[in-house]
Amino acid sequence: MLFERDDELAHLLDLARDMTRSNGQLVTISGEAGIGKSSLLRAFTQQIDEKNDCVWGMCDALFTPRPLGPLHDILEMLPDLETDRRLEAGVELFPRLLSYFSNLSAPMVLIIEDVHWADNGTLDFIRFLGRRITLCPVLFIITYRDDELGRDHPLTRILGDLPNDQLHRIGLKPLSMESVKQMASGDVDPTSLMQITGGNPFFVSEILADGSDKSRRVPESVQDAVNSRLSRLDEAHRLMLEKLSIIAVPIDPELHCSEIENSERWIAASLSVGILQEESDGKLRFRHELARRATASRFSSIELRSLHKRHLDILMVSPEKYSFAELMHHAKGAADATAIMRYAPAAAENAARLGAHREAAGYLEAALQYIDIADTQEAAEIYEAWAYESSISNQIDDRVLEATRHALTLWRAIGRSDKIAENLRSLSRLHWYRGESAQANRYLDEAVKLFERLQDDGKLALAYSMRSQMMMLNSHMEEAISWGERALTKAGETEASDVRVHALNNIGTAKLFLGDKTGIDDLQQSLSLAISKNLHEDAARVYTNLSEYAVDIRDLELAEKTIADGVAFDTKHDLDSWTYYLLGRKVQLRLEQGRLEEAVSIAQEVIETEGQTLLMRLPARIMLARAQLRLADKEAIKTLEQARHDALETGEVQYQIPILLGFLEKAWLSGAAAVVDDAMFALGKIDIERFSVWTKGEYAFWAKLLNRPTGLSSNKPLTSFDDAVEGHYEKAGDKFADAGANYLANICYGLSAKPSLVSQALTSLREQKADAAVARLIDAAETRGIGRDRLKIPRGPYNASRQNSLGLTAKEQVVLKLLGEGLSNGEIAENLSRSPRTIEHHVSSILQKMNVENRMAAVLKLKDEPGHLGISKRHDGN
Repeated sequence: MLFERDDELAHLLDLARDMTRSNGQLVTISGEAGIGKSSLLRAFTQQIDEKNDCVWGMCDALFTPRPLGPLHDILEMLPDLETDRRLEAGVELFPRLLSYFSNLSAPMVLIIEDVHWADNGTLDFIRFLGRRITLCPVLFIITYRDDELGRDHPLTRILGDLPNDQLHRIGLKPLSMESVKQMASGDVDPTSLMQITGGNPFFVSEILADGSDKSRRVPESVQDAVNSRLSRLDEAHRLMLEKLSIIAVPIDPELHCSEIENSERWIAASLSVGILQEESDGKLRFRHELARRATASRFSSIELRSLHKRHLDILMVSPEKYSFAELMHHAKGAADATAIMRYAPAAAENAARLGAHREAAGYLEAALQYIDIADTQEAAEIYEAWAYESSISNQIDDRVLEATRHALTLWRAIGRSDKIAENLRSLSRLHWYRGESAQANRYLDEAVKLFERLQDDGKLALAYSMRSQMMMLNSHMEEAISWGERALTKAGETEASDVRVHALNNIGTAKLFLGDKTGIDDLQQSLSLAISKNLHEDAARVYTNLSEYAVDIRDLELAEKTIADGVAFDTKHDLDSWTYYLLGRKVQLRLEQGRLEEAVSIAQEVIETEGQTLLMRLPARIMLARAQLRLADKEAIKTLEQARHDALETGEVQYQIPILLGFLEKAWLSGAAAVVDDAMFALGKIDIERFSVWTKGEYAFWAKLLNRPTGLSSNKPLTSFDDAVEGHYEKAGDKFADAGANYLANICYGLSAKPSLVSQALTSLREQKADAAVARLIDAAETRGIGRDRLKIPRGPYNASRQNSLGLTAKEQVVLKLLGEGLSNGEIAENLSRSPRTIEHHVSSILQKMNVENRMAAVLKLKDEPGHLGISKRHDGN
């Protein structure tokens, strides 16, 4: 019987009844462990119409999550879905499932439970389908424990990305005292029961079900309740449950209970008293994960290892029947070195193929604990694989470098020159990621020389492509193209697709920065091939290079799409290192758009994330410095100096040029002559051929505003900067505005000779909170003879904003109040007679100022701190 869940159940049933072919809906059900999420779903699925098929996927509490585990559960329940079992990678499986769901002849209910335990691939599927849910007649329900979601949990960000108009949030609360009284039925003191359980339905039911003398003191924890309940069972019954408690996946009676005497009898008894529950496919689960864990915790660590070992022995009779995740779960639980070394590499390879690189690193991490029992080649392979998977999914710390060096030493011990060269190339790659270009070049030189001696065209081609990449990164674009073409020639047309992917990326990027737009075709070809061959890191590199180009040339529409697609791809495939680097480009994009405070917020998130290398943080740090400059933030000079130091550490001018341009901008904003001299001197020492077309234009732009010569040749204008350098400020402003580069557009408008255009620029820049630019343009206008009396100079923040504790404007306070009342963006827009787009901007600003991830977090913070709307907290004990 459900208590206090009638409204939630009715809401779910209404959504199911209202389903149409083009009106898919998304529901999240959240609450602490034991709050009744699964019970609510069972009641719901028992009452929905027969026409509503229901498919169910589960996330399990394994040591290492099953890659795309819930999707495999779902596929098993969709026998009419024609799928090639090889299509397990999300990039191929997701569109196939979307096509299936969108072509359903009748509505369907799709449930994924316990997504707080999900692997990144499953989380990405939730984002993928959730953002396209209107295309499907599907009621998509996910459940999760909100008390297990920290601020950095990836599910938090995904929930913020889902469309609010189709999203229904159900948060389950503890039971009231009245319901606890009804459940207790007078047998137990309800006040004591409420105090001990906090109204958690599972805790209450377990304590009431323990069968003890009700005059006894109520147990003080669910562990006591489970122990008490188990102690009253027959010994054989209890032993069976204890043996099953180490199984974190659905229990298959035929497979998992084959060696348990009278298992059918005890399973039936467990079902009758509600300790176990039977799923639709005949598999079993403990009534709640807490009950399973509480049962398993009765064992000592030695006993647990023994149980895992016994169960592993059963599984290894027919290992092909089980997933790698389950085999590794019990191998790790048993601390069985032989089994771990046997299954970890295969489990890691399977996970990596699915894009679950973090899980792959986890499997290999387990193998590293027993590396001493491996032979030399096996140990080298594990060190090498772990270093790679960890470097792209987690962080490139000293352990990763040390593991690669271990692999290199072992390959040298057995004379494998090909593997020695490959690991030298890997060390070059790792040092580049860390911003250590000198070491990166040294190892790459060694690798190339060794590959040349090996006379292996495929491997030598890859080394040439690495050289091409290094040239491209150091802005030697002509050499990058030359080395890349040598790599393609050496690889041949049909050989070494990984070489082709890598080389086309380098060639395409170099072409683009030389002003040759045919490079986009090379990048698109590289991306397509990388995705088709599951070369995840290579695909991530295409997204990164293309986004950098798009932002630099101010094709901000292309940049927006490329960055969004790239972040989604990187997140799906656990490519954390690439994700944070790409977010740095997103900071640059927001900077160009004039969304300065958002740029600061994203940059600080990247910089403050632990485990990132200097290089992964650097784009964000450079753009943070420039955002702070424009906001007149007192921290700007400190950030500029840190960014310049880091850029010099890399030895790459691609980072040194933008930070030096930042110093020129600072000089113009502040009038600091010493800053101009230093930055101009440093820029003058850089070979002008190592500037891209657009950075060359920006260099000339700031130098003109500072009245400094650059020595640049006067070529035909190629960029909006060139128009400004020639004094055509309004024309340049129009071009920047057309591209969405709002900050530079208004700088140019502010430098024009039209007072009305200057006034318009000042207003726009004030809205961006670019206070430094506003002050500088007013001074510049007066210098040109446009007095303040001819300008409409905007005032600072409105009084309502100054008085609000978070700096919310009066309109934002109204919007926040309506958010607190549960209104959607569309409803708020209708209520305030504003466009949905305007409300979307207000909500984005509110979330940023409140420092929260999503609307729900804002509402919860508002309830805890009502002073944000000028409301005093009550202190009457309520």
